[in-house]
Amino acid sequence: MSVATEISRIQTGRNTIRAKLVELGMAQNTDGLDKLASAIEKMENRGAVSATVQEGDTYTIPKGYHNGSGTVSGVAGGGNYNLQSKTVTPTKLQQNVTPDSGFYGLSDVTVAPIPESYADVSAVTAEAADVLTGKVIVSAAGKTVAGSMPNNGLLDKTIDGLTSLSADIPAGYYSGGTVSLSGDIEEALAAI
Repeated sequence: MSVATEISRIQTGRNTIRAKLVELGMAQNTDGLDKLASAIEKMENRGAVSATVQEGDTYTIPKGYHNGSGTVSGVAGGGNYNLQSKTVTPTKLQQNVTPDSGFYGLSDVTVAPIPESYADVSAVTAEAADVLTGKVIVSAAGKTVAGSMPNNGLLDKTIDGLTSLSADIPAGYYSGGTVSLSGDIEEALAAI
C-alpha cells in the first residue's frame, strides 16, 4: 500500500469517528485525532443500566455508553405498587404527608397523640369573670371560654366628704383613673 492510500484511509476513519462524536455532542467539526481519542477515552461504560419507574415518575438515563441490554420498566395502574407506611406527630403547622422516593403511595398514616407540651392546659386558673368581655381563653378542661369581666375604662369618682366617706365602685376592669374627696365646708355652704 502506498503512503497516500494509508493517509486517505486514516482520514476517512477520523472523519467517521468525528461525525459520530459531533452527533453525540462530544467533539467539534475541527477536532483532530488526539482530541477525538481523548473524548472517547472520557466516555463512561455504563454497561446494562436497569431501572424501575413508578407511574408519574421519571428516570434520567446516565450519560455514557450503554450496551443495549439494560431495561427501564414501569409500574402502571393496577400493578404491584410499593407502598409506604408513615407515622407523623401533630404540630402547630399544617403538614403534608407524602411517600418517600421509590414508593408509589402510602399504605397507611399513623398520627401520634398530641405532644404533652401542646395538650397540657391543666395549670390554667382563669375563669370567665377573670377575662375581659370579648376575649376568649381555654379552660383547664381544654374548652374555650368567653370572658365576662366588663371593661369600665377610666375611673373618675368624687366623694363628698361632708355627706359620705365611701363610694361604690362597680366590679370590672379599669384602665386607671382617680377617686377624690371633696369636703371643703366653703364648697358645701356655697352649694346651699
